[in-house]
Amino acid sequence: MLLLRHASAGEKLGSPSLDRVRPLDAACGAAARDLPAALAGFAIARILTSSHRRCLESVRQLAEARGLPVERREELAPDASLGDTKALLEELPDCALVCTHREVIERLFDGDIECEKGGAWVVERRGSRLVPATYLAPPAAAAAPRRGYAVAGINRRIS
Repeated sequence: MLLLRHASAGEKLGSPSLDRVRPLDAACGAAARDLPAALAGFAIARILTSSHRRCLESVRQLAEARGLPVERREELAPDASLGDTKALLEELPDCALVCTHREVIERLFDGDIECEKGGAWVVERRGSRLVPATYLAPPAAAAAPRRGYAVAGINRRIS
């Protein structure tokens, strides 16, 4: 399963209703455009996303390139409960791409991993647990030099 953090959308807005419609930054449109090529080697049968505009915009071109519908799910919103998010992820096939927010990723993995905007984790199932296995840098940053280290099979990025 691919767990994608939406591309950059600037600073969080004070009102939750306004923040839901915050679009991607102009510069990050390129990252969304490059996503189909960056994920070309991955089988993707379903694309699920938070209904926040920045998530929808992050996966739109990938969905069009793959001919897949985008499934909007509130279980992927920043304020979704951990139980609801886990229940959704447990029912998904391994070839799903899920676009969500930093807060959701932090809750899923107890804050033990980082994911920059537009980055993704390949997540594996080990019994009933989801385990982050490989980190994929955002398409625009893939060519940039990276510093990181591995801990218990988890690739972490050092900011």
